[in-house]
Amino acid sequence: MTDPVTVGRLDDLAPGSMKLVRAGGRRLCLVRTSEGVFALDHACPHEGYGLAQGELDEEGVLTCAWHNWKFRVSDGTCLLGEEAVTTHPVEVGEDGGVRVTVRRPDPAAARPRLLASLRQGIERAYVGQTSRDVVRLLQASADPGELVWEAIAYGAPRAEFGWGHAIASATDCLSMLEQYEGEQQALPIVQAIAGVAETERGRSPRPLPAPARDLGPDPASTFRSLVETEQLEPAQALLLGAIERGIGRDDLVPWFTAVVSDHHLSYGHAAIYSQKAFQLLDALGWDRAATVLPHLVPTIVLGTREDKLPYMRRFRRALAEVDLPTLAEVEPADDWEDDGRLLGALLGEDRTAPLTGAVAALRDGCTVDRLLDVVVAAVSERMLRYDVTCEQDLHDDFGWLDITHGLTYANAARWHHAQQPGPDALRLALWTVFQAHWTGRHEWHSPIGVRAEVPPGPGELKAYGELLQRRSLLDETSTFIVHAHAVKTSVAATEEALRSGSPLPLDATARFLDAPRRERFVAATVARSIDFLTGRAPRDV
Repeated sequence: MTDPVTVGRLDDLAPGSMKLVRAGGRRLCLVRTSEGVFALDHACPHEGYGLAQGELDEEGVLTCAWHNWKFRVSDGTCLLGEEAVTTHPVEVGEDGGVRVTVRRPDPAAARPRLLASLRQGIERAYVGQTSRDVVRLLQASADPGELVWEAIAYGAPRAEFGWGHAIASATDCLSMLEQYEGEQQALPIVQAIAGVAETERGRSPRPLPAPARDLGPDPASTFRSLVETEQLEPAQALLLGAIERGIGRDDLVPWFTAVVSDHHLSYGHAAIYSQKAFQLLDALGWDRAATVLPHLVPTIVLGTREDKLPYMRRFRRALAEVDLPTLAEVEPADDWEDDGRLLGALLGEDRTAPLTGAVAALRDGCTVDRLLDVVVAAVSERMLRYDVTCEQDLHDDFGWLDITHGLTYANAARWHHAQQPGPDALRLALWTVFQAHWTGRHEWHSPIGVRAEVPPGPGELKAYGELLQRRSLLDETSTFIVHAHAVKTSVAATEEALRSGSPLPLDATARFLDAPRRERFVAATVARSIDFLTGRAPRDV
């Protein structure tokens, strides 16, 4: 605290009145009630409006004139709103002088209180309270990752069907921290937290089973079998038992690569979420694995096995004929380059050509990474020539978000391959080949759109990518689902551009961020419900 500062005389402050005073470099609201004289921070915690411009009732409750927040002046308690206002001790001397001692709490001492307030803000999805607490905690030298962890620890057990876009977005926001300094780091931190808070608000925690005591001789194969047969709780129990037994990151990554490669699972979401979950643990520490990974399992167990749907029948049958173990052992050819045939197959209309072309390329010495380079190039081309008027076709279940998944799915497959090369990672890469082709299905029914001209970004690819990443955090999207796609697409595009040396993925992402997009899905859902209940079949099934 500061030394007491005289801010006026009691005679100058009528009962039931308020005035703005200054003490210790702070603006304060001085209030006199029948109970005494009190001093509060002048700025309302909500948006900083001056409390001295508010109204004071006979009960000693001060109402901010801006948004009607209400505070008890005796102790600053918030009676309507999100957080209390700070109060400061007041003395009235025998000479009638009013002296205020400004509270300046030690940042370390304030941290527990601020963390408790942050947790309350997360539970209520109060973005304002969360934002203010994050800034205060950063000012108190809090670890940014630990602030994001508060949201993860709250949200992971509450995810209704397992971890989803929130975990992907939080991981990517964490990766952007190095682009900001000091208090400005609050932007990616609060975006990460807000996504979790918004999606999991009001849900009860989902209980986990007890860790399995007997892992058996081959727990990886058992886990794979349990997931395949949709035995959720036994799969979670086995995973928890493995973590408790000390089976670490490098041994568990192959468990997840295997199960997300067994099917074209949920349009690639499961592979992406698994990648982001492990990257999150890499950033925050493996000791959090028992909180993160078991809650990822429902996403995988309950995910749509799209390869079993009619639209994938031909591709699935052809893939079943491929000898993946042998193909994974083909010696890579350092001079392999696509002569245009593979890219042409991915951008064409023949539904059998993409897999045929990919397998032929792999047999000729194309590596998985180079195969994924072509996948990324094809999806980027789709994004650059997508006819955005399709976004207004309420009967078509295809749009921007579907195309961007081709890019983020390929990026996830590349991560899985880097962690554990082999047949499973190869199968996953081949699923992305299918998806890259499938992202063009609108072009099979409509004229191919004119390739968009994108204004040139910064010449240096890293700077270009970081520009798009920072832009993805600036609230240009109105719903979390679209925001999450903007974030993860910008991160994936940066990584892919830096790998290939081409700005193509970044140009494609810039167009996605610039173009008209469907941001809400109520009207489309109503239209498709009518279609369903009147017998209209979806296109391309």
